[in-house]
Amino acid sequence: MNARLCMTICVMACIALLGIATAENVIDEIVNTAMKELPFEKGNHNILIMTNIGYAQGSEMYLDDFLSKVSELELSVSKNVIFVHNSYNKPLWFAFFDKSTGNCIYIEIKNGKIIKQAKENIAASNLLSNPEDWDAKMKSKVFSGNEFSVMTIANVWAKGMPWELQKSAEFHNHICPGLTAGYLIAQYLKKELPLESGEEYQILAVPPWCKDDALQVIFDSTVGKRKMVVKTVEKPIPSDLAGIYIKWNKKEGKGNGVVLTFDWGKACKDAGINRSDFKDFKSYKWWYARLKLDLWMMDYLNKPEYFISKVKEFKIDSNTLNKLKTAGVNPLIELGVIVEKPKVEEKKSPLPFEASVIGLVVAAVIFSILKRKS
Repeated sequence: MNARLCMTICVMACIALLGIATAENVIDEIVNTAMKELPFEKGNHNILIMTNIGYAQGSEMYLDDFLSKVSELELSVSKNVIFVHNSYNKPLWFAFFDKSTGNCIYIEIKNGKIIKQAKENIAASNLLSNPEDWDAKMKSKVFSGNEFSVMTIANVWAKGMPWELQKSAEFHNHICPGLTAGYLIAQYLKKELPLESGEEYQILAVPPWCKDDALQVIFDSTVGKRKMVVKTVEKPIPSDLAGIYIKWNKKEGKGNGVVLTFDWGKACKDAGINRSDFKDFKSYKWWYARLKLDLWMMDYLNKPEYFISKVKEFKIDSNTLNKLKTAGVNPLIELGVIVEKPKVEEKKSPLPFEASVIGLVVAAVIFSILKRKS
């Protein structure tokens, strides 16, 4: 082996070792900072770690060391860690939340260094009793724009969210009533339209909203696998429409379906919020209403029928299913849920040239009649 090759191998080995050491040092620094500032000790299962590690570009280099550190902290990856889905171009961040105190420390990483850290109390009781204070912090982006994700996931987790909702929250990257509604719809379908061997759910997201992310996660009925079709149809549509769901047997080419609604009016009234608050983005009300309803809905996770109703049940074959999925087809009309408005033919006004010709003909006729009389 020549000297140049030996030198190359040594340099590459040093670079690799340096990268590993850097990754280990970064994770150690993050965890040590959190343990000191929060503070908490090993084995404290009141701690939740939220992070977009593995999604942020380049963050995979820290993943093995992070998972090792979670084990060293005597925490459970499935119970104490939530991997929050983010776009690749978002910075790497970690948020450590202590449900016993409500305190949370947010830490952001760039180029292997901590570039931001902030500590806030995000307990639901604190946020809902002092919404103006927290709203000001949200607007200042105290957690770099991740405030809604962190506060909703942390507080719903503190109430003991089930695994399927947790996985849905990871994918959706926050928890809102729409996502929880998707979880409830999934539980409703399991009871009312359960799958048997060889069956799957075909879903028409009409209209689409946050529920559909939960349904893709829980049922694997994804857009890419053509098991979910997203459609926005013309109004009017049934109030609180929540989609079309088909228990489908691909081998037999047939299935049974239901059209569902979700009673948002009942949910908001019982939770003590105004439905209009969801769209009040000029004040704190948009997130206040969502967080309050998030927590209230946790007590109904096993009672999906309290909100969900069937508008229609139907049987379906392959030809009809393909038609419902086709662009330009309103599945609600095809299934008889709504009646298509008859098309009113517009009376065409004559064009200027046509009007001139008609005028000349009329004038000629009148002139001819008058001439005969004379």
